Amino acid sequence: MFLLGHIIGWIWLLITVIAGLTRKSAKAANRFLILSRIGYVLIIITGVYLATKTFSGNWWLTLIKAILGVGMIGIIEIAFARQQESHLNRQVLVLLGVVMVATVICGTLLHWQLTGNWV
Repeated sequence: MFLLGHIIGWIWLLITVIAGLTRKSAKAANRFLILSRIGYVLIIITGVYLATKTFSGNWWLTLIKAILGVGMIGIIEIAFARQQESHLNRQVLVLLGVVMVATVICGTLLHWQLTGNWV
């Protein structure tokens, strides 16, 4: 249940970030920033619970995933701030994509290690 909530939170975050960063109007982008913060809350709550389940089995990967998750939230905030100032550049978007992929890989590895299957 918590894993499903965590995945839904990340999907919600992905949708709101893409929608917000593609808006031309700062007011429209700000609406999606607020909506993305709802995803943060869900991700943080479920992530803390899931981290308690995986920490004893693979503490270093759990720690890396947590750092990447918090970093991802920080990069999203930076991207929205730069987008609202019309200074959003390709490097921030590439960094956002790389950190997102790394976070998903770590999360998948933790799930696989905990359950022994990919689903």
